[in-house]
Amino acid sequence: MPILTEDVHAVIEVAQLAFVATVTPDGLPNLSPKGTLRAWDDDRVFFLDIASPKTRANLIRNPKIEINVVDQLSRRGYRLFGTAALHYDGSEVYDEAMTRLFADRAVPYPVACVVLVDVERAEPVYSPAYMRIDTEAEMRDTWRERRRALDDAFDEYCRESPFEPPPGERRA
Repeated sequence: MPILTEDVHAVIEVAQLAFVATVTPDGLPNLSPKGTLRAWDDDRVFFLDIASPKTRANLIRNPKIEINVVDQLSRRGYRLFGTAALHYDGSEVYDEAMTRLFADRAVPYPVACVVLVDVERAEPVYSPAYMRIDTEAEMRDTWRERRRALDDAFDEYCRESPFEPPPGERRA
């Protein structure tokens, strides 16, 4: 039986942002957002290491990983536990991952490696919001409305305090 069910695949596809937890050499947690998480097959996921040297160093030392992926509107999600392997430019996994994510387009940023995770188990995430909301449709409608209000407020904040990337991180 596959670890990544149809539902896990659907959540990964819609979420567009996941959080990856690794462990530092000091035993501390390291949490890093990933916008490239995709299912590889029914038992593995992958993401690109674009700007995560700490995550990469942690995985070289200890390949155990946890990934948390949740759809914001429905609060449906999963915790994925597994073991990661790093694949660099020129490897079959790297080349296949680039094809899956970019097809025939140019890769828009440097990619240090592809992280392929053998998922050992997937646990559902249950939101306590369902204690007061009866259906997923109602949850999605509630958060869609709330999301609009949050976006409007943050848009106003951004107009007043625009984000400036650090000098070394700007586009040339």
